[in-house]
Amino acid sequence: MSVHPAVRALRPWYHDFSRLGLQTYSPPRRRDQLILLLNPLRRRFDSNYVEKGARFSLRQLLKPTPSSHLANQRVKERVLEAYLRRSLDDLGTTAKECVDLFCSDGYYACLLASLRSDLNITGVDLDVMEIRRARTAAQLLKLSNLQFEVADAWSFIGSALAYDLILCVGGLYHLAKPAEFLRALRPIGRGHIIVQSVVTLETNEASYFVSPAPGWRHGSRFTHAGLGAWLRDAGWEIIESTLGELPGNARLCDRGSSYYRCRAA
Repeated sequence: MSVHPAVRALRPWYHDFSRLGLQTYSPPRRRDQLILLLNPLRRRFDSNYVEKGARFSLRQLLKPTPSSHLANQRVKERVLEAYLRRSLDDLGTTAKECVDLFCSDGYYACLLASLRSDLNITGVDLDVMEIRRARTAAQLLKLSNLQFEVADAWSFIGSALAYDLILCVGGLYHLAKPAEFLRALRPIGRGHIIVQSVVTLETNEASYFVSPAPGWRHGSRFTHAGLGAWLRDAGWEIIESTLGELPGNARLCDRGSSYYRCRAA
């Protein structure tokens, strides 16, 4: 499978779309690693920037290797696709309106669109380049039931309509107030919500919470148990949950991966 010129122009991609029929992964280039070198500057001068990719490392510059995020994607996708399929089965034909918050390059929105062509799916992300990638992927995959918006998630949900299925995958740990965000989501959820977040494996105490996240200037860290408690407190009924590990993340505070599938209580 060759890399389309439009895809090549938007490298590096956060997700590998090959199983959907679009080649977005190519061997790492030193140019891509040099882009990561500029991320600390973006974090410092752009208040809207949220880091989604790997951080710069001298070892990666000298000898580029596949991104750790590819290994993490394979692990996350096994759980998330199963959750998506079960939620679509549970909701049946009543599921129409869906939103993918913190959608990044739109991978899971595109996956959802490939599972059900009758859905109306909106992907939301603050990063203009990620939305460019998402729109490009949807166009090349000929997925017509998708739209993507450049928007802050907090602002978007404040004016959003109700959704039958909400995806909140990978964004919570970038927020300083994730519990408050889950409460704000509840009024726009009339069906199911699927949540995934990095969590710490240093402890599983529900009360554990730190902000900013260790080694970061933004975000937060919490536990799988804590995330479950926030969901219940926000008015979500937990259907199932999974606690896994992200093999590409070395630190225990970054290595946990928490998944919840819930319905509106």
